[in-house]
Amino acid sequence: MPSTFGSNTFGGIFGIQKKDPNNDWMTRISDQIMKIMKERICPLIHLNCHPDLNCQQCINVPQSPAILELKSAVFKALFDASYNNEFKNMLVKDNNIIPHLTHPLIQFASYSQLDKKSDSQEQHNQQKSESTSSLSLITQSIDLLDRLISYNNICKVVINTPNALHSLSTLTCYKINIHFSQENDQLSFKIRNSSRWCLQQIHQFGETSAQSELINARYVGVLVITISTASGSGEEQDLEISNGLDFISDFLSNLNKGRSDYEPSFPPQPLLARRSDEQIEEEGGNEEIESQLIKKGDQYYYIKSQANRAKGAILNYFIEQDNRKPDCDSLFHLPSSTVYGVAIGKEKDKKTLKIWP
Repeated sequence: MPSTFGSNTFGGIFGIQKKDPNNDWMTRISDQIMKIMKERICPLIHLNCHPDLNCQQCINVPQSPAILELKSAVFKALFDASYNNEFKNMLVKDNNIIPHLTHPLIQFASYSQLDKKSDSQEQHNQQKSESTSSLSLITQSIDLLDRLISYNNICKVVINTPNALHSLSTLTCYKINIHFSQENDQLSFKIRNSSRWCLQQIHQFGETSAQSELINARYVGVLVITISTASGSGEEQDLEISNGLDFISDFLSNLNKGRSDYEPSFPPQPLLARRSDEQIEEEGGNEEIESQLIKKGDQYYYIKSQANRAKGAILNYFIEQDNRKPDCDSLFHLPSSTVYGVAIGKEKDKKTLKIWP
């Protein structure tokens, strides 16, 4: 019998919200909805918890694709509700949510590494055996983890969880350029995409120690793989390539110049910057970035502009722009020739200042 569970199972719950009088742009979940979430949905976090977690709230039921889909829908519902700090606090303190998210993805990443060592026929059999429900559950777990990282000290908790960052780094390349079916390919892409954004959040909300741990997990190296279209091993979507270049330039710029515009701030980290440069060289990143500079058809995602920024960050350049970068959303409504002209114009307006050879 087909499962009736889906990603929208609990979606209607979150339509009932009221404005927070203390904050115009945030909403506060009503007491009634909070009660429903706490009493009916949060307990489902603990369906078939792994024995290693020693979870006292565990609910043991026979495992099935329907149960995996239910749990995936639960995590999606929690993700939708987690803009609210009161709700985040309940997830963290009352449900010990973080290990329930990190443990499955660590296991999944470990299995995916074993798959790489098997021959192509074994990989094919393994791919067929991976249910769409299990892949969806991993994606929803990473998305919820991403949403919680900015709260309180969750970033530190994730960093201090053994193998968590290395597993996320591994999953940024999960099944990349391995194609079996359209559905599986889309789910694999979502896992890679969610993992990259989760690591980027750790960079954004992490202190100096977080940046060091990201380098230990080869964060910059796997970002280079994302943009590696020249070698044929990277993502095919322009948006992913643009984001990868943006993440590289942002990370290296923060290491080279320090971060003082928002908290947590930290001073320049030249040793970490050097280690990042080494990872880029090992993965052939300089050549890959150069290849993006000559890429054609860059109408919407500023790939050439992002490649220039990444190149400048690698060389420790300060790049100044005379004009503010156009709003990407507004450019979607312009003719492609107009958008392309703006992008090219921005390239010509750039000035660079080399500060070390």
